[in-house]
Amino acid sequence: MPGTETKIWMALKSRIQSIPGGLSIAYPADVFTPTSAAYIAVGRVNIAPERVFVASGAHERTGTLTLSHVAPIGQDQAVYEEAGAMIAAHFPADLCMKFNNIVLHVVSASHVVDGYRDGAWWRTPVNVFWRCGA
Repeated sequence: MPGTETKIWMALKSRIQSIPGGLSIAYPADVFTPTSAAYIAVGRVNIAPERVFVASGAHERTGTLTLSHVAPIGQDQAVYEEAGAMIAAHFPADLCMKFNNIVLHVVSASHVVDGYRDGAWWRTPVNVFWRCGA
């Protein structure tokens, strides 16, 4: 049976795979060679579990899933921000994601962070804040 962190990742990955638009996805630790087309780069931060009760049992786990829309430089910034907004809309507040016995909840509105230049690319990060008890 997979560990808790693996279950969390699988719940997140399942939702990532259903992002509309058909863009390629660069997952952490996967080999990915960008073409000249836009894609989504996946990053994540997990915060150490916090014990909920003194007795043994569930812990509260929280984290941030960062999905960056990465596209070639050369368009109006509004185009990049709208691409980020479409990703954010795919992870609305109160969304539940499940894998095995793990249920993650998006705890607040996902939001587009200020984009930035990365060589010949423009990166538009989107932060998704989640929580689960496991």
